[in-house]
Amino acid sequence: MMNSNQTLDNLWLARALYDLGAVSFGDFTLGGTTVNSPVFINPKLLISNPTALRVAAKLMYQEITLAQSLRRSKVAQYDVVAGVPVGGLLLATAYSLESTTPLIYPRIRPEGTGGRGVEGRFSSGTRALLVDDLITGGRSVLEAAQFLGEHGIVVKDAVVLIDRDQGAHVRLKHAGINLISILKLDVMMNLYALNGLIDAEQNQRYLEYVRTFRPATEHGVEPPDSDDQPLSDETGDA
Repeated sequence: MMNSNQTLDNLWLARALYDLGAVSFGDFTLGGTTVNSPVFINPKLLISNPTALRVAAKLMYQEITLAQSLRRSKVAQYDVVAGVPVGGLLLATAYSLESTTPLIYPRIRPEGTGGRGVEGRFSSGTRALLVDDLITGGRSVLEAAQFLGEHGIVVKDAVVLIDRDQGAHVRLKHAGINLISILKLDVMMNLYALNGLIDAEQNQRYLEYVRTFRPATEHGVEPPDSDDQPLSDETGDA
């Protein structure tokens, strides 16, 4: 679906994330699971590089626009973009500016003096495109979609910047939500390995992790919920 320029931009963005320190290697126990991951992704660091943040928003908007332009559109029309807090809200803001689309966001948990609710202007039947920065099993996106639905907002599609490819696509499809991702973690790791940014041991640990924990998702079996954040940080994707 992507043209050659988009592919180049994708690879540039993957490298920019590495240079920002958004990709860490080690032994990370991600929130909500006992499975240890050798790779931790923090796309929120994109806010430190306005150019990279703009490229991320542009790639997401281009992919959605292209999907809508097909004879059999793969993305429904939408009235607003909805950012999944916290990282998704940062990207959704950039997407809103890139696409000139109004922005809302679900405040699923009380914040300061504000209670639970939806920030931004909307009405019953408003169609929202969900935006998140990273997805693993899909819990955060599903939670946001359900919360928006309780307020009369319709969600048919979600676009994420990075997909760890660990069951989210299947889980969201079962819930009636189409998932579009811009970067796959496999592609990012392959780029880093080919360019000598990670050593053979780091790459091998990742490949073993994938072989161990991914096969079940390929047959439509949902993996355990997990947040791509250390246990000390309750924000982030699942």
